[in-house]
Amino acid sequence: IVERNQKPYANYSVDWDGLLESGGIAGDGDYRFRVSQLSGGPGASAKFSFYDHIFPLRGKHSYGDGLGSGRGHEGQDVFAKCGAKIVAARGGRVQVSEYHSAAGYYVVVDGAKTGNDYMYAHMEKAGRPKVGDRIRTGEVVGYTSDTGRATGCHLHFEMWTAPGWYEGGRPFDPLPSLKGWDAFS
Repeated sequence: IVERNQKPYANYSVDWDGLLESGGIAGDGDYRFRVSQLSGGPGASAKFSFYDHIFPLRGKHSYGDGLGSGRGHEGQDVFAKCGAKIVAARGGRVQVSEYHSAAGYYVVVDGAKTGNDYMYAHMEKAGRPKVGDRIRTGEVVGYTSDTGRATGCHLHFEMWTAPGWYEGGRPFDPLPSLKGWDAFS
């Protein structure tokens, strides 16, 4: 990103959506930006880290049942205190925001440019985005609860391959991704 004709020694911010000029998604890792001396800046550089996902549960948590642990369990349970904030692991568009007798209040997000769908279940009734809403990575999706057929407050999290959640895709084990995101979030 090049921003020309900026006032020297003023504070500026730059937003980057993590997309490369080719349109692909930048890989996880460390990046650097530079302020050019030609633009009147000091020629300094700064480092930052970029990750295309974030751990979806904000706060102290523990892992529970995972994929295939019986009773048609198609995701990973992550336990936390009731009312803990749940955020979008990856931004995208909300496909479903409903109630189901087993899942309780849940949301399905079509992950932007990933080919995956992300499902968040057993949430409180209030605070969920609506169908069609566009949400960003890290934006609130809901709050932990024990709605539906749940024992204890937790997030039930699923990841689905393309073409998506109950659209011909299939669930896959989210635990490796969750543990990876948990390490840096």
